[in-house]
Amino acid sequence: MNLNLKRLYHVCNPERACLDGNLPTQRWRIRSIDIRERQGAALLADDHAAGLIEFPSLTIPSDLKEVDELTRSSAEIKWVAVVTNAHLSDPEVSRIVRTRCVSYIRLPAAADMIAHALDQAYEMSDGACDERSSASTEAGAMIGACALIGDVRVAIRHAWAHERPITIVGEAGSGKRLTASSIHAGSARRDGPFMSIDCAAYAPERVELELFGAGDHQVDEGNQRSRLEAGEGGSVYIDGICELPLATQQRLADLLGNGPRNVRIICSSHIDLQRAADEQRLHPRLLGWLSPDVIRIPPLRERGADVRLLAAYLLKSFRSDSRHGVQGFSPCAWEAFDSHMWPGNVQEMINRIRHAIVASDGALITAADLGFDHVANLPVLRPSSETEEIPEWAAVELAVARNHGRLDAAATELQISKVLLTRMLASSARRTSTTAGVRRADSA
Repeated sequence: MNLNLKRLYHVCNPERACLDGNLPTQRWRIRSIDIRERQGAALLADDHAAGLIEFPSLTIPSDLKEVDELTRSSAEIKWVAVVTNAHLSDPEVSRIVRTRCVSYIRLPAAADMIAHALDQAYEMSDGACDERSSASTEAGAMIGACALIGDVRVAIRHAWAHERPITIVGEAGSGKRLTASSIHAGSARRDGPFMSIDCAAYAPERVELELFGAGDHQVDEGNQRSRLEAGEGGSVYIDGICELPLATQQRLADLLGNGPRNVRIICSSHIDLQRAADEQRLHPRLLGWLSPDVIRIPPLRERGADVRLLAAYLLKSFRSDSRHGVQGFSPCAWEAFDSHMWPGNVQEMINRIRHAIVASDGALITAADLGFDHVANLPVLRPSSETEEIPEWAAVELAVARNHGRLDAAATELQISKVLLTRMLASSARRTSTTAGVRRADSA
C-alpha cells in the first residue's frame, strides 16, 4: 500500500451513488462508507483526511442522524458536501452543510471542481496548519460552489500546465493574491520562491528599483535583492500592474519579449486591461503580453449563497479567539449577510467576523456585532467641508460597483471626498434620504 496517498472518505448509498466516475483516483486512497450500515463513525480514523458526503444518494431525513454522527466523530476530517438546490432548501441539510462542512458542490459538477474542492479540504485537515494563519484566512476566498468560482478553479488548474504570464482581474479584497499563490503552488515552480510586490505601496520613482533593482543589485540599504532576482526559479506576483509607471511597464514588456527567463510573471489589476490601456494606464506592448491569459475573480455580491457558506467557514476558522464560546450567527446576522453589498468583498467579511467574535457577548453573533447597526446607533458621519453633502446609500453602492472598488474614482463620481466615502463604507449605514435629493450630514 502506498502510504503517501491522501485519504478520502466517501459517504453515500452505493446503490444510488452517481459520483464514482468523477472522484479523483490518482494520489487518493478512497474508502466508501455505506450510510445504510449505520456504523460509519466506527470506520473513521482520527487523522489527516478529506470527506465527501453525497447527499443526493441519501434518504432524507432518515439518513441525516447518521450523517450528523459521522461529521462529529473526527475533528481532523474536513467534509465537502455534494448537494442540489433542493438540499440547500432543507433546514437540517443546510445546517449540516453550514456547520460541519468546509465547502459544498452543487450538481451537476465537473470532475475538476470536485478534485479541487477535495484537495482544498485535505490541505485544511493538516494538523500542522494553523487555522489562524494568513494562508488559512485567504483560503476562504475560494470557499464556495457557485459557477463563477468554479470557473476560477478551472482557470487556475489550466494555468498550472503552462508558464505564460497570467493576469488576475478583480475588485479589492476579492482574492487576487490567493489566486496568484494558488497558481504558483500548483505549477512546476512550486518549490521555488513566490515573491510579490504591491505597486501602489511605493512611490513611482521607487517601484522600478524594487522590481528590477539597480546595477549593483542594492535595493534597500544593505544588499536586499530585487523582486525579479529574488524570484529566480519561482514566480513574481506584481499586484496592481496598472499602478506601475508606463516606462517601467515598457521595461517589463521588454523582459517578457527577450525570451525565456527563469521566473514566471503573475500580475493583478482591479480594472479591465483593455479599459486600462484605453485610459493610458497600461502600456500597449504589455497589454499584448498580459491579455491572452486573464482570470477574472467575481465580487462577493455576485456569488449568491456562497456568502453564507463563506461566513460559516470563517467563523469556524476564527472562533477560538472568542471569550464566550461563539457557536454561530443569529437570524438577523444571516439577513444582514444576505442584504449587504460587500464593497470590500471577502476581506471585508473577514474583518467583520473577526471583530464580531471578539465583540460578541453571547453564543450567537448578531448583526450589531458585525457592524450592521441601525442608522440611529451609528456614529455620526461628518462632511469634510461645509458644502459637502452625504449621498444616499444606494448611490454610494452603485458608484463603488461601477468603479470596481476604486474609492478615489467613486468619490469623484459622487462629488464627495474619499475620506467621507471611506467613513460611509466603514459605517455600513443604509441611510434613507428624507428628501428627493441628498441628505445633509448631521453636525456634531
